[in-house]
Amino acid sequence: MPAQSRASELAAFVDCHFPDRGLMPETVIAESWYRSITQHHLDPELRHVDNILSAAEIRQHQAQHEAYLAIASQGVSGLARRVVDAGFAVLLSDADGITLDARLPADAQRYTRSGLIVGARWDESIAGTNGIGTALASQQALTIHRQEHFLAANARLSCSVSPIFDAHNQLLGCLNATCLYNDGPKQAQHLTLQLVNLYARLIENSHFRQRFRGHLTLALKTHDGFADLAAEQLLALDEGGRVIGANRAAFLAQGADLLGQRIDCLLPANIDQLLELTRGGARGTQLRSHDERQLLDVGLRAPAGYRQAPRATGGAAAKTHPCLEQLAGQDLQLQQGVRRLRKVLDKDIAILLTGETGTGKEAFARALHQASQRHAKPFVALNCAAIPESLIESELFGYRAGSFTGASRKGMKGKLEQANGGTLFLDEIGDMPAHLQTRLLRVLAERELLPLGGETPVQLDVQVISATHQDLPAMIAQQRFREDLYYRLCGLRMKLPALRERSDRRALIERLLADLSAGMRLSDAARDCLLGNAWPGNVRQLLNALRQAVALAEGGVIELDDLPEDLQVGVALSRPLALEQQVEDAEARHLLEVLRRERWNMSAAAEAAGISRSTLYRKMKRYGIVQPNQGG
Repeated sequence: MPAQSRASELAAFVDCHFPDRGLMPETVIAESWYRSITQHHLDPELRHVDNILSAAEIRQHQAQHEAYLAIASQGVSGLARRVVDAGFAVLLSDADGITLDARLPADAQRYTRSGLIVGARWDESIAGTNGIGTALASQQALTIHRQEHFLAANARLSCSVSPIFDAHNQLLGCLNATCLYNDGPKQAQHLTLQLVNLYARLIENSHFRQRFRGHLTLALKTHDGFADLAAEQLLALDEGGRVIGANRAAFLAQGADLLGQRIDCLLPANIDQLLELTRGGARGTQLRSHDERQLLDVGLRAPAGYRQAPRATGGAAAKTHPCLEQLAGQDLQLQQGVRRLRKVLDKDIAILLTGETGTGKEAFARALHQASQRHAKPFVALNCAAIPESLIESELFGYRAGSFTGASRKGMKGKLEQANGGTLFLDEIGDMPAHLQTRLLRVLAERELLPLGGETPVQLDVQVISATHQDLPAMIAQQRFREDLYYRLCGLRMKLPALRERSDRRALIERLLADLSAGMRLSDAARDCLLGNAWPGNVRQLLNALRQAVALAEGGVIELDDLPEDLQVGVALSRPLALEQQVEDAEARHLLEVLRRERWNMSAAAEAAGISRSTLYRKMKRYGIVQPNQGG
C-alpha cells in the first residue's frame, strides 16, 4: 500500500477509535494500535492481563537462554547502575517478549505489581502496544510513554526500549528501562532511550565477539575524532575474506545482504592486503570507502596462532579451524574415515556423522566445508535438539513478510536458504519432528524451497551434512524416523569414535593443551588421570577439564589437584572398581538419552529418570554432560 494511502487509513482509524489519545497516524505507535485492534482483537480498557509464566516455565525458559543471559548480564548490570537509582526498572527480554532478567529500584513492589518482573510476556498479541512488544515488532528503538500504551493497565508506564540483534541480523530480544508515574513529557525520556540503545549495542558486540572469537574480525568506524561505540561496525570473515557475521551497526551501514560479500567489495583492500596493512592485527590502519566519501579507521583482530598456519596458494587466508587431518590425529580409524570423506567431497553426496555427544561432529562438519569447493560460501548449522519444536520449522524453512501474525515485517530467511551455495549442518537430526522430516525430504528431493507465505520457490544448491548420537536404524524400526529421509541423508556414513576408544588419546591431550596454553605441561599424575578416565562427555568434557586446569595451574605445570574433582575420584577408583565404572558409563548414556528425548527440559527429564532436578544437575556435572550450544 502506498505510504500516503496507509497514512490516511491510519489517520481515519485513530480519529474513529481514539480521538482523545493524541496519536500521530504516521507513527510506529499508531501502526501497533492498529495491529492490537485488527489482528490481536484486544480491549484497550482492559485493566488486568494474565501474562506471567509459572515458576517452572520461567526456570525452563531461562535455561534455554542461558548463553544469551550470560553474555547480556554485563550490559544489563551496567545500565542498571546508571538508571535504577533514578527510579527505572531494567528488563532484558528474549525475541518472544518474555523477560529473562530484571533489575528493580529499592521500592520493588510497585514495579512487580505492574508486571515488571522475570517471566512476564510482553508480546503485542498479549499486551498490545508496549515498549518491549512494539520494539520487537518494529525492530527499532523507541519510547512508549504512558497513554501510548494500548492497555489501560499500562498507562502509568514510560518505557524506553532497544532491540538486540545477533550476528546474522536476527532478533535476540531487547533491553528496556521503565519508570512509573512519570508526569513529564515524552521528550524527557530521550536521553534514557539513548543510554538503553548504547547498552543494547554493547550486548550485541559482546555476542558477536563471543560467537566469532576464533575468526578474523574487522572493526570499522568513521575517522571523525570521536568514537561512537554504537556506530562501530564489526565484521567476521572466513578464510576467503567473505563476511560470515556482523553486528547490527554493520548491517545498517552495509545493507541486509551483507553476509557472503567479499571484504574487497566493501573496502579497497582484500584480506591479504588488510593483514599486511595491520601487520596481522598488530596495529590499526585507515582506508577510504569505495565512494571516497569517508575515511575509515580499520582494526583487524586475528585469533591466536593465525599466522602460524601455512598460507594457501592464491592468497587465501590461513584456516582458523582444524582441518580433517588435524581432527583425525594419529588414530588409524579416523584417518581411514577422513580418506573416505575426501573421496566424496564435491560429488553431491550427503554425509552422516554419528557418534556419542562431544566427539566433535560439528568440528568435522566445519572441516569438511573448508576442504570443499564451497569453502567461500556460508556454513550454516542448526541443532535440532536445542530449538523448541515450534520454532524449528521457521528456523529451517523461513518465512516471507506478513505470512502470519507476529511475523517480522521483513520476513526471515531459514537455514536452508541462508546456506544456499554452501553447506547446511543438521546436528542431532534424530530429534527432528516427524512432520518436518517429511517436508525436509521433499525439499532435498526437489532441490527447491517454498518459505511460509512465499509464492515463488527458491532453487537450492546445498551440501547437507547431518549428525546424530542416536541409532537411526533402530528409530526407523520404531517408526520414529523416516526411512526414506535416512537414505537421503546417509550417502556416506562415518562414525566418530568415543574419546576412550581413540588410540591417540595421549597425543590428542597434549595437542589440545598446547592449543589452550603454549608451554603448559602435565605432571605424570595428572596425565595418568586424564588417560585413565572413561570420558562420557568425550572431547568436549576433556576440553572443559583442560581449561579449568590451565586456569588453576601454577608454575606452568598442571598437577592432579588442578583437574576437576570428579576426574580425580574416577581415576583413583578405576582399577579396583572397574564394575562400578561400567555402571557409571551406562548411567551417563541413559541420562543423555532421557535428556535428548525430553528435548533438554530439565523438569521433564528429572521426572522421567525418577530423580530430583538437583540430582539431575549434579549427575550432569559429574559426567560432563553439557546442554547443546553451551559447552566448549
